[in-house]
This record gives sequence, structure tokens and C-alpha cells, in this order.
Amino acid sequence: MGLERQKMKNITIALPEIYVQNIEKIQKIGLVPSRSEAIRLAIREFLKKEVHNCQLLGYELTDE
Repeated sequence: MGLERQKMKNITIALPEIYVQNIEKIQKIGLVPSRSEAIRLAIREFLKKEVHNCQLLGYELTDE
């Protein structure tokens, strides 16, 4: 994933109200520019961790 811009696809999710409130708090203090970016960041970090865990367990994840 170099510097090229990735194509985005809209999805709809339901979140507990407390998650939304906390996302809005971190947006308000400037840690993230938007709720969407906060959610993308959380998902990106989750996926990095899980891919790493899978590799440690010997699983090879492919683009299939």
C-alpha cells in the first residue's frame, strides 16, 4: 500500500452509543479528523495485529 490512494467503499455499521461518544470525543480534541477516519484507524490496527498473529501461528494469508 504505497502512497497511492486506495479505493473506498461505503459500508453501514451499528455501534454502541458509548463507542460513538468516545469517537466524537477524540475527534473533538483533534486526534482524528473524522469518525470515519477513527474507525478506519481502529480497523487497520486490528487487522495488522491479527495478520501478525496468524503469521506467528504459521498461517499464510493471501489475496484470494
